[in-house]
Amino acid sequence: MKIAIIGAGLAGLSCAYECERLGIYPDVYERDRTVGWIWPSVIFWPSVFYREQGDIVEYLREKFNINISPSNIVKNFVMKSPNKEVKVNGELGYFLIRGKRVDSVESQLLQKLNRTRIQYNVSADYKELSKRYDYVVVCSGKIKEAMELGVWKPIDNVVMIGGVVLGNFNSDSSTVYFNTEYAGSGYGRVTPFSPSQAVVGLYIVGEKAKNEFNTERLFHKFLHHEKLNNVEFIYKIIPPRFPLGKVKKVQVENVLFAGRAAGLTDRVIGVGAPEAIISGLLAARAIICGESYSKMIKPLQRHIENICSFRKKMNQLSNDDFDRLLSLIDRPIVKRALYNSKINFVDIVGSIFKNIY
Repeated sequence: MKIAIIGAGLAGLSCAYECERLGIYPDVYERDRTVGWIWPSVIFWPSVFYREQGDIVEYLREKFNINISPSNIVKNFVMKSPNKEVKVNGELGYFLIRGKRVDSVESQLLQKLNRTRIQYNVSADYKELSKRYDYVVVCSGKIKEAMELGVWKPIDNVVMIGGVVLGNFNSDSSTVYFNTEYAGSGYGRVTPFSPSQAVVGLYIVGEKAKNEFNTERLFHKFLHHEKLNNVEFIYKIIPPRFPLGKVKKVQVENVLFAGRAAGLTDRVIGVGAPEAIISGLLAARAIICGESYSKMIKPLQRHIENICSFRKKMNQLSNDDFDRLLSLIDRPIVKRALYNSKINFVDIVGSIFKNIY
């Protein structure tokens, strides 16, 4: 059996790993010269999103034989709106490194491969590969292939700007800022790599995201308003506009979609790494074991859409609404239910929201 994988990101590398584990050695095509995002970043896997799975790192290890080492356990999470601040303590999830560093999630997955051939600096064409291979798994992180095959459903866009800064940080703590004046219905964040370096980013959603010429101005407004304008940037970056959406089908003939290419990124805070890893693994299992990928991926899609149902409500919030929302979250009984219990709040409430909005 011949399998081609387009993209050596989290979904592609996980797919290759599972192929190897099941006795097939795929060909991986990667357009960059190495694995990993061009810009280093820190991502947050919040426990509140993965109540059904339990500890998400343990879940990946036990269910899929994937051992990922986080950079830190998140013990403090701060949420700020214009007139309200909420602090949450506990074991709240994990920080993980993305990019080309040796400790990044991509590098960790790459080290697990034995005989898989990765062809770097190649812009692969799924149409051409689908004629030469039995199966093609699209893990490119792009929507181009899904659009060409008529299965992409666009929903929204997010404009991002940020960079890495020097300073003094608590490496187990992250702060998120909500303010419609600079983020629309998105958010700003400060997330540390280490005690001396952190990612400072702004993720603009809604009307303000439609005019990319305003991005720099909104970023400076964010830095000034949150008293971050004195931090020392090592570099800044404005990635291309990030389209948000989902696919109507995860498989078209012998072409399968995984990760972001399959629309498996939540539209609330942009979490999608665990889903990318799991979908890549499931794509490999479906192909090699002769199972239905569409059926295997359904619970993952349902979970993502439950999370995304909160985005529809967030798009309607004003700054006063964000203040009220954080005041609600700050109530002890609500805080315990959200962060210090095993209640699967996101899926329970999300499934209700999904049917309302």
